[in-house]
Amino acid sequence: MKISDTELEISSVPPLLTDVRYDTPFILDDGSVVYTRAATVEDYGLVENLHARCSPASLVGRYGARRPEFSIAEWGRMTDSPRSRVLLVTADRSDHVVAMASMAERSNAPEVCDVAMLVTDRAPDAYQSRGLGTRLADLVADLAREAGFKFLAVTSLWTNWRMLLIVEHLGGPVLPQTSYVRNMALLGLLPNAGLDVADEIELRIAL
Repeated sequence: MKISDTELEISSVPPLLTDVRYDTPFILDDGSVVYTRAATVEDYGLVENLHARCSPASLVGRYGARRPEFSIAEWGRMTDSPRSRVLLVTADRSDHVVAMASMAERSNAPEVCDVAMLVTDRAPDAYQSRGLGTRLADLVADLAREAGFKFLAVTSLWTNWRMLLIVEHLGGPVLPQTSYVRNMALLGLLPNAGLDVADEIELRIAL
């Protein structure tokens, strides 16, 4: 029996992210332990609370020009769609969320998994620069690879040096300005390398 072009196209679509490990532990650089689980529709309030504990700079780095919160309907589509998953990181096995990562299949490129992350950076529970982002990115890459995706895609402000370093860690493009942007950010200065600070770039990472 001849296989139609439509059936061939469907068979080439990677398995969707239907099974995500629960309570995956991460041991951070300082020895503390956090846990990762898949988000559900009922976690909407926890994510809004996470946004409230992130600085404006972190929210801009995650969402760019888009508003840094979801409507309930948007959140429902993210967590209850066969094409996307959201991972939440908690400081213990409670509901104190300190980071999140979203994973979504592209409808026009099913071999690509779009990824974005947010890690809280406001005291007293600042979790940036503790190794959490790197460990979360490694888990996302593993899950995407197991689901059959060929690439991760990250859209980031070109000044978001933390995300650029994570992309580099995952084997993605090494941007020459990464160290420059990092140093300028640490000094509190705005970079000036021919791009506006609000410009975004897309980076692909082969799995």
